[in-house]
Formats: sequence, C-alpha cells, structure tokens
Amino acid sequence: MSYNRCICQGCGSNFATVISSDTELQKEKCPSCGERRLKISGKLSHSELATQFSGGGG
Repeated sequence: MSYNRCICQGCGSNFATVISSDTELQKEKCPSCGERRLKISGKLSHSELATQFSGGGG
C-alpha cells in the first residue's frame, strides 16, 4: 500500500492518505477544518511516512 501526501487548500494542513486520486479525495473532509478542499501533493517517502506515524504528540 502506498501513501500520498495531501494538503487542505482551506487551512493549509498536511496529511497522509492512501487515496490516489484528487476526485476521490475531494469527497473527504479535512480533519482540521472540515472543508472538502483536499488535494494530493505527491507521494510520501519512507522517511516522511515514519515521521507522520511516529506518534510524538504532546
């Protein structure tokens, strides 16, 4: 399974997703602001993927 980087064009937040088409992604809401303005901005590298899911929250 490959992951893509996506960005919310409403609030600028970045996320990882398994969705591979902008058409499908536009059906999803941004977890931060709730808008349906997500756009794929490229594939996630292995190091980016590890950073996304490292869980270092405060």
